Amino acid sequence: MTTTTSRRAILAGAAAKQRGVSDLSFVASGPKSKGRCFWHVRSTADGREDEKIGRRYALEFLALEEADQEGPGHLQLIVKDMPRKLGAMEISFLLLVSRAAGAGADKARRLSAYWDSCS
Repeated sequence: MTTTTSRRAILAGAAAKQRGVSDLSFVASGPKSKGRCFWHVRSTADGREDEKIGRRYALEFLALEEADQEGPGHLQLIVKDMPRKLGAMEISFLLLVSRAAGAGADKARRLSAYWDSCS
């Protein structure tokens, strides 16, 4: 069983390796006319393997967001580039991100209240 401390160490290690959204393994940058694709993945055709990959991508994404809490966020861009018919990889990614959002819901409420006070 993984402890909270070791989970944090994994996320911190992943964040230390990353500098920005373009460093995420599932983001691809094309020519300027094409722009950036925030969900550039290929299914393995093995549902269980795709689920593992989706979870790995979610942890990678969460480490980036954790390290860049003041940034604009990137989830909306990732979801926009996902296929409308979600596969195992997309579903496992979104499930893990959803669980992380639930775990940090109190922090999100405080951030929302702060943003409301600024307007």
